[in-house]
Amino acid sequence: MWNRAKENRIVQFLRKMIRRYSAHNVSATSAYMAYYWVLAFFPFIIFLISLLSYTKIPVSVLLQYLSEMVPDSLVPVIENTIKQFILYRSTALLSVGGLVTLWSAGTAVNALTRGIHIAYNSKYIKPFWQARLIALVYTVLLALLLILLMVGLVFGNRLGDYLFGVLDMQKGIFMPIWNMARLTMPFIALIVVLYIIYKFIPRKYLKSTNVWPGVMFTSVGWYLFSLIFSIYVDNYSKYNQLYGSIGSVFILLIWLYGSCTLLLLGAEINAQLQEIRIEKIIRRIGPNL
Repeated sequence: MWNRAKENRIVQFLRKMIRRYSAHNVSATSAYMAYYWVLAFFPFIIFLISLLSYTKIPVSVLLQYLSEMVPDSLVPVIENTIKQFILYRSTALLSVGGLVTLWSAGTAVNALTRGIHIAYNSKYIKPFWQARLIALVYTVLLALLLILLMVGLVFGNRLGDYLFGVLDMQKGIFMPIWNMARLTMPFIALIVVLYIIYKFIPRKYLKSTNVWPGVMFTSVGWYLFSLIFSIYVDNYSKYNQLYGSIGSVFILLIWLYGSCTLLLLGAEINAQLQEIRIEKIIRRIGPNL
């Protein structure tokens, strides 16, 4: 039953989160991350298109996948970028796009790592080359996950037919379930990536129960934020009228800034909940010391 004690705990928790937001410079770190994600965004798309050109996967599949992830107002900009690349395609863009993506995304991931360590009040002191190498590993894993998701969305039906044939399962019963699972892959992948980030980056022993609050907050919050932001941009904002074609870049930057803020807030929530649990343990065993 709801009571005043629970309300006070929630208010105290929110006050602590506001103080952490200010003390840990979440806003500045989010802006730093968003800037480098913008630098990595379009080179990564070019890199993916270059890879698709060596396969039979149509570019329209990439557009369909991206349209489900980014605000609707950004889709025309992405389409125009893809058309320009197809028009002036060169093999050099494959390597250049890959290098720019790795460098920019690696810098953003390195900033995320520092932000999570700040949330847990742990020092992050590593040589430059080691920090960049770790960030590079996370970046490559994220890129591979995105590529696997695309492959799963394209070849999901064929894979389902093959599995059901091998396992001798009735397609009429299990195929709808398989298609539903395949379509929810982006959300499942988001949860998996967030769990890995919040579980292993802090370099602390964290139980799963101490990780899931931040994972669920960020995943659900990101979908709600993207939905609300998309509605706002499509119906109320005047960025394109004020800034012309560059207005879409502002929209992308703001969307990435909000996404990065939610990512850091998830780590702050996990760290704050862990501190509360430690304080309870200390109060409980304190008199017995």
